[in-house]
Parts: sequence; C-alpha cells; structure tokens
Amino acid sequence: MVEAISDVGTRLCVETAKDSGKYEMLVAVTSAPATGAAPGQIEVTTLDSPYKQYIADRPDTPAYEFEYNYNKEDYKKVLEKVSLTKETNYLIVYQDGSGEKFTGKGSTWKNKVDRGGAVTAGLSFSVSSHDFVEDTSDMIDNGGI
Repeated sequence: MVEAISDVGTRLCVETAKDSGKYEMLVAVTSAPATGAAPGQIEVTTLDSPYKQYIADRPDTPAYEFEYNYNKEDYKKVLEKVSLTKETNYLIVYQDGSGEKFTGKGSTWKNKVDRGGAVTAGLSFSVSSHDFVEDTSDMIDNGGI
C-alpha cells in the first residue's frame, strides 16, 4: 500500500538559464496551487434524448497562484525572475521527488497586511504548458537549493 505524501519539502524552482534543464529554488512558498482542473462539458443533447448529453471539453489550466512570506530580498529575487512579458520555465517539486514542470508568465505583489499577521506576497503565473515529472532529481541544481 502506498502512503500519501505531505507538504514538507514542496518548493518552487526556476530554470537557471534558458533551456538549461537545471532548476534552483526561486522562493520558499507557503502554498502551492492545483495544477489542473476538471474539464468543462459541451452539451450535445439531441431532440430525441430524454436526458441531456455531454462530451468533455478541453482541460483547463488555471492560474498557478503561490504565496510566500514577504521580505525584501525574496521579493527582489522574484521580481528579477518573473515577468509578464517573457516566458520562463519553472518547476514545482514535491516531497517524493515528483514535480510539475511549467512554462509561464507571471507577476508578484504584496498581499494585504493585517494587525498581528505575517506579511505575505502573492505570485501568479499564466501557464502556457505543463508536464508531470516523475523524478526531478537530475533537474535540480543542488548549489541553488
């Protein structure tokens, strides 16, 4: 029987150089997004059917939204590595070494600040491609993690 994994060790990485295939940690995150969503449905009911009928639409790739603890060093690093105009390759790494490689454009911002709370920042990507990676171990630049 296979056990579930926990959130411990989940990290967000950025490719070290364009098309290098090696990734370093971008920022320590406090939350990571769902990497997909249920596909929509297209209604194809014919007039002779007593029930509505559907076929699957294209799968949706929602915005990948992360959150991290704000400090000026991390915020500056994220600003340097994330762009709304230039696509970059990123990698989510999970505790078991699997991951999600994705390409996207993104932005970061400081979230609302409340009394008695940590200051956090948001990070969101518009994803143009994503792939499940079974083993990320050879993709990690250990100098950057």
